Amino acid sequence: MLRFEVTEEPSPGQDGERFCFAPVLGLWHARTSANGDIVVNEDQLRALAVRARGGESFAHGVDELLGAAWDDALEPFRRAGDGAPVTWLHRVG
Repeated sequence: MLRFEVTEEPSPGQDGERFCFAPVLGLWHARTSANGDIVVNEDQLRALAVRARGGESFAHGVDELLGAAWDDALEPFRRAGDGAPVTWLHRVG
C-alpha cells in the first residue's frame, strides 16, 4: 500500500503545510511554522477542550492534532534524510 509524506516549505508571510498518508490511518494535514513545527490554532484547542473528558482524553486529542499516529506509521520509511546513507533499490522487470 502507498504511504507518503509531502511537506511544503514556508515562505515569507506564508506558513508551510504537511500532508501524511498511511493506509490504515488515511490522510492527515496540518500547517507548519517557519521552523517546521505543527501549528495548532486557537479554535482547534478550544474544540478539543470542550470534547475532552479528562486529562488522558485531552492528551490523546493533542496527539491527533499533531499527527502522532502518522509519525509513528511513517517513521520507518524516513531514512533518506540529509546525511543518511543511500540505499539502492533493485530494478524490477
